[in-house]
Amino acid sequence: MKNSKKLLALTLSTAFSLNIAAVASAEPSPEQLDALRAEIKELRQVLKVEKAKHKYQKAKDIERGKEWNIHGDVRTRYAKVDHEDVLTQRFRLSIDHPVGDTMRFVGRWAVMNNNEYGLSTQYAKSLFRWNNANVYDSNKTYPDFSAADNNWISDAYIDMYRVCGSTLTIGRFGHTFGATGFWSDADASGGIDGVKASFDFRGGKDNLTVGYANFSPAQDYPKYVTGGTSATYASGANAAPYYFSKGIGDALFITGKKQIDDQSTIYASWLHQYRTANKNSSLMGSELTGTTSVINGNWDGAKHDIWGIGFKHDFNSNLTLLGDYMNNRCFNAHQDAVYLSLRYKQADITKHGTFGLNLDYRRIGAPYTRDNKKGTEYFSILAGNRLSSDMTLVEDNAKGFVFGFQWVPGKNILIEGRQAIGTKYTDTGNKAPDYSSLSISTKF
Repeated sequence: MKNSKKLLALTLSTAFSLNIAAVASAEPSPEQLDALRAEIKELRQVLKVEKAKHKYQKAKDIERGKEWNIHGDVRTRYAKVDHEDVLTQRFRLSIDHPVGDTMRFVGRWAVMNNNEYGLSTQYAKSLFRWNNANVYDSNKTYPDFSAADNNWISDAYIDMYRVCGSTLTIGRFGHTFGATGFWSDADASGGIDGVKASFDFRGGKDNLTVGYANFSPAQDYPKYVTGGTSATYASGANAAPYYFSKGIGDALFITGKKQIDDQSTIYASWLHQYRTANKNSSLMGSELTGTTSVINGNWDGAKHDIWGIGFKHDFNSNLTLLGDYMNNRCFNAHQDAVYLSLRYKQADITKHGTFGLNLDYRRIGAPYTRDNKKGTEYFSILAGNRLSSDMTLVEDNAKGFVFGFQWVPGKNILIEGRQAIGTKYTDTGNKAPDYSSLSISTKF
């Protein structure tokens, strides 16, 4: 384009020079003046076309750049519970690609999903569980240079707009339940395989979402039983190895929010499980042991049935109170959870100097259990807790306060700290180890 401009400028200059010279040597005829005017007009038209081409190409380059929006984030976190501490890293890559005018594709790959520094394993060490006697099970870790890191595809979905008045999402996605997202938060994690339709009202102030999905990809494997007296068939024979069924499989879910006024919004959610998660049911005895004795069934019909209510209230532009209550009832017992969060200001990783403070209170009930012919089944409202928000701190059978802060010392750099205070076990009221963490994140 630069060469074209130079050529046009040179041509115009030459034309003017020749014609001026002709004018200087003799009086121009009307025909010569008309020819000069026509030549200048033609050159101006060519220049106009070239400028339009350049503007169009520049717009196309910008649009093409937006079509494949590839970005990512990296986080390093130090965490400590009691006498155990660990340094972990998370590295994620994301892609956002419009498909035509009414669809887009979104994907996220957690290349390292909270991996411990210096550890590369077939089965990575689990995160802290402060109410377990053994934080790590060394028998389930296999340090190996050729092993795979703990990575996974957390999101891979298509959004389709204006489908019967809704945004229809199909694939693996995340979804926020309630005001705090302590149970599930779309920004923190995906791992829900299915479909959902989201309807916005009053410009997004109100929302209703209906979906059907398999939640098992986002959940931890339940306890593995190798057999023996604690795991037997009704006949008394030793059971084949299997996993306890405590995770959520295929489920119908409905969530909604309603803005009451400029300061207050209420939330509601409901989830009902219809089928046990494949990987969390009586798994693959033949594949695991070579035997044909595989336990089948839906674990005596027990299903997760979760409902919740929540609220958000803005006292002013800087101070907000959020709260959620959730209850999970599968049979003649239930587990409930309460999470409250008072937040002052908010850190924005793209804005230097921004910060936020929060004081939370959480009370998560102890998981409930029951015995059957296979052993003891464990049911948890958190169902593995890989979905909860990065802004919250939740664990089964724990209650107490949490103080947190967020600070952006430079653009795209976020420092976060979190400290549990006076943590106790919910079932006994005895003191439990407090949790501390400090992390630094960046995005690109």
